[in-house]
Amino acid sequence: MKKRGSHVGIVLSFVIFVTFLVFLYTIVEPEIRVQQDRESLLDYLKIELMEEFSANLTSVTISINKTTYIHNCVILENLTNEAGIGSSLIVKDEIGNFAAANLSENDYTGLIINRENVENVFFKIYNSEEFSELEEREVKWGECTSLEKDEEWRGKPSGYSIPLIIKNEYVFEKKVVELINEYESEGVYENLRKELKIPSGTEFGFSFTYSNGTIIETKEKEIPTKVQVREIPVQYVDKEANILLGSMNIKIW
Repeated sequence: MKKRGSHVGIVLSFVIFVTFLVFLYTIVEPEIRVQQDRESLLDYLKIELMEEFSANLTSVTISINKTTYIHNCVILENLTNEAGIGSSLIVKDEIGNFAAANLSENDYTGLIINRENVENVFFKIYNSEEFSELEEREVKWGECTSLEKDEEWRGKPSGYSIPLIIKNEYVFEKKVVELINEYESEGVYENLRKELKIPSGTEFGFSFTYSNGTIIETKEKEIPTKVQVREIPVQYVDKEANILLGSMNIKIW
């Protein structure tokens, strides 16, 4: 009888323990499901916002062959066609200083570069729709030297060459700043919510940290203490075509 009683006690204890676990799970399970749903939403927002802030950047390396007869001002004939780029350009010399540049008024595909001196023969040209278009300029006879790609003069190279073209997609500072500035405008946030298909009852915001530590962020009026945040390291392009390291924090509540 004592053995039977002890077996009953063990079974009863096991049933009570299992019942407790089931009860505990019914309490915790909704919170776990909400947590998983929010993690999925953060993953989704990461993809969508990165796409919203990204654009293509093409960098073209130019080498001008040294000659004794060319001017400081050169026209790289048909450059935009040769490099497969548009007219929204930033031009820098080999040490990263800005070079004065225009598009040729006579030939819209030609690029005019005003060099500091004839020793400057390497240039980096950055093309993106996020940059401003170069202005056109009329060139007078004898003011600039026209160079064709891989041209020869008197048996020697005298034109320009394109050693390297790199195309990549980056986050652009300009696109991030524009959306943050528009975030509080009437209707912009709600339209963005609809565009991103944010579930009803869920709010979101984001912040961006520059390479120097400066932070810009959306301004939300009421944020509860329980906020989930996802930090994303990003390579971004600033307004001067520099590629820098920063980060973005996406938050939902």
